[in-house]
Amino acid sequence: MNIQGRSSTDTGNGRNGILRGVTPVSAARRRVVNNVSTDPPKEDTRLGPANTILQALDHEQFLRLRQFIKRAHLVKDQYVYQQDDEIDMIYFPETAVVSDFQILEDGRTIEVGIIASEGAVGIASAFGSCRAANCTQVCVSGSALAIGRDIFERAVMSDPRLQRSIHAYLNAQVKQLSQRVVCNTFHSVEQRFCGWLLTLHRRSRRQSFTLTHEHVARVLGVHRPSVTYIAQALRDRELIDYGRARLEIRNSAGLEQIACRCSADQSALQFVH
Repeated sequence: MNIQGRSSTDTGNGRNGILRGVTPVSAARRRVVNNVSTDPPKEDTRLGPANTILQALDHEQFLRLRQFIKRAHLVKDQYVYQQDDEIDMIYFPETAVVSDFQILEDGRTIEVGIIASEGAVGIASAFGSCRAANCTQVCVSGSALAIGRDIFERAVMSDPRLQRSIHAYLNAQVKQLSQRVVCNTFHSVEQRFCGWLLTLHRRSRRQSFTLTHEHVARVLGVHRPSVTYIAQALRDRELIDYGRARLEIRNSAGLEQIACRCSADQSALQFVH
């Protein structure tokens, strides 16, 4: 994990050590649409998609949609959508993990949700909400399936089973957001840090991640030195290990002893479909 000095994005302390500033979005990094293949996915359609929402499609519906589904490789730190962007594609992660951020006018950021194979980026647009409510940025590189908003909206309107799956997912998102409010208000940075690592571990099914202290600080909405201090303490206890832009979970049970219950509660909400 990167423990070098302050970067250009760490521009001020703010009250309560809140991190100020966000990474500038260049034209090359603004959207991931350039990484969408022009060909449909080549997986055996008998197995169906790896995304939980798309699994709600019956086999015939999936085959009809397949010609419109494109393969996307989402690369860490790329932006899927900026806040208030018009949504033209809906992304269904398979192995990728995407973070939802809220960005304040003064540049402060905090993660408000994580989207993995249980959900989709831009899914609310299928019901008429055509602008991104949050800034969505890739947290863990991996694959996703992409479908045009208009095409998927028509599929939703004609498939009650798919409607129920999406409604269940959106309801789970609301519950998770409520849990986040409680967690961010009442639990320590150390508890939230450990809980976030466990959530990332469960969603990605990985032990090792490409992460910097700066990224974790943006996620938690805190000042970067706080993350460095906690990470060093966790490494001393052999719960994690880290090097330059890399973090490995070495003892998830130990992290669970420190983390609040919020991460476990949020993970349980993923299996509602």
